[in-house]
Amino acid sequence: MPTLQYDRSDSQVLKGIGILLIVLHNFFHTFPEFPPECEFEYIPDNVGRFVDTLGRGNLRTIVLSLFSFLGHYGVSVFVFVSGYGLAKRYGQSPDAGWRILLHRATQLWKWIVPMALLLLLDRYSGHTHITYQYLENQKIWTDLLAMLTFTANFLVDRFVIAGPWWYFGMAFQLYVIYVLFLRRAGDRAVWIASAVAWALLLVLQGLGCNDLVFTLRYNFVGWLPVFCIGILAARHPLRLPWGWVALGCVLFVLSLFNPYLWVFSSTLVLFPFTAVLPLFKRGILYKITLGLGGLSAALFITHAFVRQQILIYAKPLPAEWSGLLYLALCLAVAWIYRQVLLALYKRLHW
Repeated sequence: MPTLQYDRSDSQVLKGIGILLIVLHNFFHTFPEFPPECEFEYIPDNVGRFVDTLGRGNLRTIVLSLFSFLGHYGVSVFVFVSGYGLAKRYGQSPDAGWRILLHRATQLWKWIVPMALLLLLDRYSGHTHITYQYLENQKIWTDLLAMLTFTANFLVDRFVIAGPWWYFGMAFQLYVIYVLFLRRAGDRAVWIASAVAWALLLVLQGLGCNDLVFTLRYNFVGWLPVFCIGILAARHPLRLPWGWVALGCVLFVLSLFNPYLWVFSSTLVLFPFTAVLPLFKRGILYKITLGLGGLSAALFITHAFVRQQILIYAKPLPAEWSGLLYLALCLAVAWIYRQVLLALYKRLHW
């Protein structure tokens, strides 16, 4: 019977699965032959393309389309694990709220600041290699400031720099909400917070306010429910009957094709993850996902820049082969980035 009680290894495995989905999603959704996602808003045309692919595509196209259309749900894993980890670590801790926020910010800056310095070096080297084309202008300064202050999510007119940089601002917003309210709130209040977020998204969805839905999904409101589920799971060990897990998986599938159920999809996706997690408890899959989980922060930071180079130089290759090359280089670059930073911080005793 699946359980919602995880140890540190389980959390690493979950993050390993999540980051693999995110990395592959961010690659394959750039190909016009694969249907793009409905991550920040429900887009019927994207859903229609996904249905057509499932109905008419060959096995290769279907598999790669699953990564393209569904891979972004790896973000839900990270938000859930974040809520779970915060509740486990700080739920009964006497630490002051400002200390918690400073510690969380420092952990993020350890990964972000070195990449920000590399971006600046690349920008002014005269021969840009890893920055996006629009960074040829001075937006790099506003983008970097927004990224380092975790305010990039307020720039909803564009994605800042590349990759999942929006995630850090959204995550820090959730940390603030946790410290100010959820940390000491009772279970009922946590459920109410989730319900309010869901209700707001449902109302806006019904009114057709796609821009507002996008903005809320780009910020903490759209992810508050799954974060709260993580907090509640940490507080109350829960075993789910397989019947409930199966029902949750069915609801998740249905949520992909309905604009109102879609509001709940980032939480419903926890059921499929719960169902497959036992497959990753032992053997080679356990070792692979555990290793990926340990590399997840470095992969988050570096994979977008690897992707940009592969998309430029590996265009002649079929998508699946360029994807394998991309994944291999992502792992290599992330490992090097992580090892360099760990060695540096060890020398600095930080």
